Amino acid sequence: MAETDWAVQDGAIVEQPRDVRKHPLLAEIYHSHDERIAAHLPPGETLELAFGQHMHPDADVGVEAWASNADAVSGPTVTGDARSLPFEDESFDAVVGRRFLHHVPPADRTAIMREARRVLAPGGRVILLEGTPGLYRRLTKNAAFKLGLLEEDTDIYGHLSEQAVERLVAGTFDVVEVETLGSPLMLASIATSDIASSLFPLYERTQYVKWWTFAVGRKPA
Repeated sequence: MAETDWAVQDGAIVEQPRDVRKHPLLAEIYHSHDERIAAHLPPGETLELAFGQHMHPDADVGVEAWASNADAVSGPTVTGDARSLPFEDESFDAVVGRRFLHHVPPADRTAIMREARRVLAPGGRVILLEGTPGLYRRLTKNAAFKLGLLEEDTDIYGHLSEQAVERLVAGTFDVVEVETLGSPLMLASIATSDIASSLFPLYERTQYVKWWTFAVGRKPA
């Protein structure tokens, strides 16, 4: 039985993603991502784009194109498209996007950045986390799909390189920070055993593989 359900909507992939609680190490990794994002959030209102089934704990509002995902979260949500946000100018102090830009056609990604800038107050921040196709990631994911360890691949538009993420942010914002994250132990994040979560401290100490890109931009004041 597939863990995900997805469709193409107005050219973008919308989905009900896998339940990370079934993958204990992955859940720990995602939690560490949330903490990293939280450390860069300014005071004020935070909007999250395409939150899936798990809004960032500090997000005040979430916008999601797959309407049924809103049923899985407790925070205020709006059904909408990140390419044309249903909010007034300068409504938020931060915009967060986790692991979703690779589901949008490359030509539309700049529109999302422009919309993020529009709804941000001066000095507000955009914070992105995206998968990065380093060699290790490509090899291990290809092997996992061939072995049937992962379900259907929905990444039809491809992931963004570290440079692509930085260019996307720099085209609309002042770049505050860009870094890559990832460990060889990402392969173990497929596991469903609770024992896998015990690998997290070692995962944290072996951050020398490109798997994610974390980027922070600031709207000029």
